[in-house]
Amino acid sequence: MKSFDNLISFAEKTGKKRCIVVMAQDETVLEGIKMAQELNLILPVLIGNKDSILQHAKNVNLDLNNMEIHTAQDENEAIKKSISLVKEHGDFLMKGALSTSAFLKGVLNKEWGLRTGKILSHIAVLEISGYHKLIFMSDGGMNPKLDLKIRIDIINNAVKMMKAINIQQPKIGLIAASEVINPDMPETTDAVKIVNLNKTGEIKDCIIEGPFGFDVAISKKASDHKKIKSAIAGDVDFLLMPNISAANIWAKGLIFFASAKAAGMIAGAAKPVIMLSRADKPETKLNSIALGVALSAESGLNI
Repeated sequence: MKSFDNLISFAEKTGKKRCIVVMAQDETVLEGIKMAQELNLILPVLIGNKDSILQHAKNVNLDLNNMEIHTAQDENEAIKKSISLVKEHGDFLMKGALSTSAFLKGVLNKEWGLRTGKILSHIAVLEISGYHKLIFMSDGGMNPKLDLKIRIDIINNAVKMMKAINIQQPKIGLIAASEVINPDMPETTDAVKIVNLNKTGEIKDCIIEGPFGFDVAISKKASDHKKIKSAIAGDVDFLLMPNISAANIWAKGLIFFASAKAAGMIAGAAKPVIMLSRADKPETKLNSIALGVALSAESGLNI
């Protein structure tokens, strides 16, 4: 999967999917919806303030004729109604103009949310100039404190997601400040255990190495220069970042300073869940919608 154009082409072959949009009264969200509709990717279902949705749709020339719209008085009602709809007849859920905390509170609700009993994790997908394929990364939006079990769950979520879009045996780099094992840096000591679990077959369907400095993970030249033997350096598909701050800052830095193209989603829920920043561009919304379409094509797959 070399680019988002590849991902969109993959999604186009699956047929239209029903996209449930929470608090849809946002112009960048509706522009992304419009772009996805023009590619015949989705059947949008919009939830929120209907008058505001109509006005914002007019501003971006989005035709709402024959589009399903449900009125909600506030974001709490909108998220509850949206989750009900995605469970009944939706294919995936998309965050609109509401706070991340309110959105996650609904997704994680024990009574009516989208929990499956697994850890939920955020996965960013990036197309970066100079790298030869899409790169996936966790966790910049869900889990503030990582331990060995959570790191393993995040990896399993990512492997399942990547396999669903035909990335077989993904190469996974465990990222730290350096390759040196340091008891004061749990990401390095956990990395040793995770690599061993992969070698013994307890973490399946992927190749894992680390701990890696970021340079080693994405550059074979750096790996060779540091005399680090690796089968995956310079060709990783997925980066497990050491903590939520590193992941969040790294991804946003690439997006805003290096013009990286992006998509973002939550893995481990009962249905694919698209979660983006309200500051993200319409193109990022489209990329994420394409990811949601591609993943929801896997019947019965909890992504």
